[in-house]
Amino acid sequence: MKFELAKSTFIEPLQRVVNIIEKRQTLPILSHVLIQCSESGLVCVGTDQEIELSARISADQLSVSRVGAVTVPGRKLLDIVRHLPQEASITCEADGDRFIMRSQRFESQLATLPANEFPWIDLAVIAEEGIKVSSAGLKNLLSRTMFAMAQQDVRYFFNGMLFEFESKLLRCVATNGQRLAIAEQALNEEPVLSRPILPRKGVVELARLLDGAGDDVLLQFTPQHVQVEIGVDRFVSKLIDAEYPDYSKAIPQSGDRFFSCSRSALKDALVRTAVLSNEVYKNVRLSLSSGQLEIFTNNPQQEQAIEQITVDYASEPLEIGFNIHFLIEALSVMSGDEVRVELSSPSSPCLLRDSQDPTAQYVISPMVL
Repeated sequence: MKFELAKSTFIEPLQRVVNIIEKRQTLPILSHVLIQCSESGLVCVGTDQEIELSARISADQLSVSRVGAVTVPGRKLLDIVRHLPQEASITCEADGDRFIMRSQRFESQLATLPANEFPWIDLAVIAEEGIKVSSAGLKNLLSRTMFAMAQQDVRYFFNGMLFEFESKLLRCVATNGQRLAIAEQALNEEPVLSRPILPRKGVVELARLLDGAGDDVLLQFTPQHVQVEIGVDRFVSKLIDAEYPDYSKAIPQSGDRFFSCSRSALKDALVRTAVLSNEVYKNVRLSLSSGQLEIFTNNPQQEQAIEQITVDYASEPLEIGFNIHFLIEALSVMSGDEVRVELSSPSSPCLLRDSQDPTAQYVISPMVL
């Protein structure tokens, strides 16, 4: 195998692939990137056996002298390419068990492993017809909900995101049991009704890949996997084998008290007071009275912060406690100028609604004051 290309052509696809690789590996080859060179172009592949990414460089962007395939230590290769001059031209060649890379007066030799040992994810047959989704719309869905996913929860289905397909609709749902985020995106076609759960790392990497993507992406599902075609890249992830709980039961239906206010004013006030919140419990007390919201927090060092902001509230006074960071994160992913918060009692969850996007809902459970 031998090919030549510009650093500017090589570095971006290589960076995307290396992002998939875990820093700590159980198998040496999992730290490697598969490089396949053919007359149709170059393909770089990385996997951690849960997710896999194939990034393609078209034939018109490089010069191929010999075709072939080899696996190369991914992070070492990326670090070398990254530190070459920006205008550098790179020549790469596989020679026995070495991957030789030359650029001007620089030469490196990296140890390789056989390409036939690379652990591809074993895909079942992908449905011929997938679901086309706007890349910007899908990115928006993930951005508005992924913060609510759990991390290392024993209820492993919470360590991921539900993709709920209904009639011309995709709904993304994430929760950790104390908060819930829901967002929807209309589809132009009728999908197969399904409720796949994409694991946390798959969601994070997919969101990263969608930055600057083209108009549409193609989603294709098997019972165990999702495959996403993003421009010239192909992303594959295993799905979580579980049934997502009925999240609709967690959405408050009878909030008889509500207030609305400037989203940025509320978020900024919470960010300021969060500096002095308890580092373990991260609690904040919200005290509502006619036309006013008082925000109070303190910590074991007897430090405290308090702020009042003007709100549209006309019901009976109410005090309720929340994890302050749950509130900040929900407000941060909203896009509207105003937020509406629906409440019922100090022991019941609150429901936040975005004035700009009526399909987005955020539920946060209260804390004991």
